[in-house]
Amino acid sequence: MGTLPETTVNLLLSGLMGAISGLFTVPINAYILWMLKRDELHYKHKLDVIAKERELFLEHRLEMKRKEQSESEIAELKTRVKRLEQRLGNV
Repeated sequence: MGTLPETTVNLLLSGLMGAISGLFTVPINAYILWMLKRDELHYKHKLDVIAKERELFLEHRLEMKRKEQSESEIAELKTRVKRLEQRLGNV
């Protein structure tokens, strides 16, 4: 059996080098993508927690405003009742 032509040897060597480099780069690329996805999910979770805390804070703030308004309404009603009682007492 004779030797292979130089172009065939070059083609086989380049294919072999491509396959070997693929064996190294594919796992490294997969690992890097996995780390990026993990970090993305971690930061997304943090943002979700912050958004939920902010929503709860705003709900609490609105509730406090409503409570403050109801307390001011109660105080206003008390003053009206006192004035009515005074008017009735005078009559």
